[in-house]
Amino acid sequence: MKTSCRRAFTLVELLVVIAIIAILIAILLPVLRGVKEQANRVICYNNHKQLMTAIQFYCNDNKGYIPHCNWGETPGSQMFLAKCPGWLFDPWQNVFMFKTEQDLQSGAIYKYLRNPKVFRCPLDPPPYDRFIGGKPTVVHPITSYGMNGSVNNYGGTPARPCPFFKLTQFKNTDILLWELDEYSSGYDIYNDGSNFPPEGITARHGSRGTRDINTVQGRLNSKAGAIVSTAGLSVEWITVTDYFKEALPDPPVRPTRLWNVPGSKLGNGRDLP
Repeated sequence: MKTSCRRAFTLVELLVVIAIIAILIAILLPVLRGVKEQANRVICYNNHKQLMTAIQFYCNDNKGYIPHCNWGETPGSQMFLAKCPGWLFDPWQNVFMFKTEQDLQSGAIYKYLRNPKVFRCPLDPPPYDRFIGGKPTVVHPITSYGMNGSVNNYGGTPARPCPFFKLTQFKNTDILLWELDEYSSGYDIYNDGSNFPPEGITARHGSRGTRDINTVQGRLNSKAGAIVSTAGLSVEWITVTDYFKEALPDPPVRPTRLWNVPGSKLGNGRDLP
């Protein structure tokens, strides 16, 4: 009578198999991370396209004028008293508090989108309701994006309530919308729906190894970047380095893609009558 003998794995063979699996995982993980990041970048890119399309629809319905950028709408300010809804929210709905989806729905362009997810980059890390310098990041709970304050001439002239400028008054390459820097130490970057260019852009898109978000110099020299939208309705990826080439110095010495107030020789609007 013959008996069968089942041979088990030796310890060495088992260790070899484990080593092979570990090597495969080490090879595949960066690839999978890259694929996931690229997919999220595509989502963010599409968010920008939808936001700019909604802005264009608003312009078509309002004689070409861009919706107000929610610049400094504090109680008693001109824009607050004018009861002019901004692109992101209506300041009369909720003052000095974390914004909610209800506030988002009161914004000038929400009716063209009706999807709060369009306002959030999937790479933007929570928490969104944190405090900076003891003050709330008011709009971070509802968006990852900010509009260029040039749309409102950075709160300067022309001294009248909405509307301010038409979309066609900007150059096609002028940057009107960008992704805010979630690691900024400045409270003002998230205190309303718009910003000065030097307040910064995120570095969340790009290789993790190129992100130095711990120092100002690191952010200025970063090869990582983010997505921006232009007045010509194009959407593009820009490095943090190239962004700050357009944002600095402050004050500017000439108009740039970011310092782009129509009719201003400096681009910051301070020289307008």
